[in-house]
Amino acid sequence: MTPAEELRYLILAIQRDGNRQLTEVLRPLDLTPAQAEVLQVLDQFDQLTLSELGERLVCETGSPSRLVKNMVNAGYITRTRDALDGRAVRLSLSDKAQAIMPQLNQIEADYNASVGELVKDLPIPVDAMLEILHGLLAGSPSGKAIQLRKANSVDSKT
Repeated sequence: MTPAEELRYLILAIQRDGNRQLTEVLRPLDLTPAQAEVLQVLDQFDQLTLSELGERLVCETGSPSRLVKNMVNAGYITRTRDALDGRAVRLSLSDKAQAIMPQLNQIEADYNASVGELVKDLPIPVDAMLEILHGLLAGSPSGKAIQLRKANSVDSKT
């Protein structure tokens, strides 16, 4: 196995294991990791069009229309016509979603803290790992999504 191949598989394995773990901790809310990401993005940005939402998601490449449709049907997302452009539809959190956001945010914070514990004593500083991973994603849709969310994040401004 070449080092590049090993790196590729290690990244894939970390993603899959992390997704399984996140699925488990989200089970009490009856949400998938992709659904949780949609709710968190809408919570962070308030109202977005489907296209704007898609630009900010890592879980779903391209258009998240099917994911959003299912979440609208489940009562997590509301659709409203844009006041300035009647053709555009704005997506926002429903009352049902807003009610679970404190619990979802706590689950996410606890999960992120556990990831932080895993990486805190590694021989490479986390900031250096982040720089490497951002470099690997530079110019990709997922890389752009992360940058859009990071630019609007409270944590990145402090």
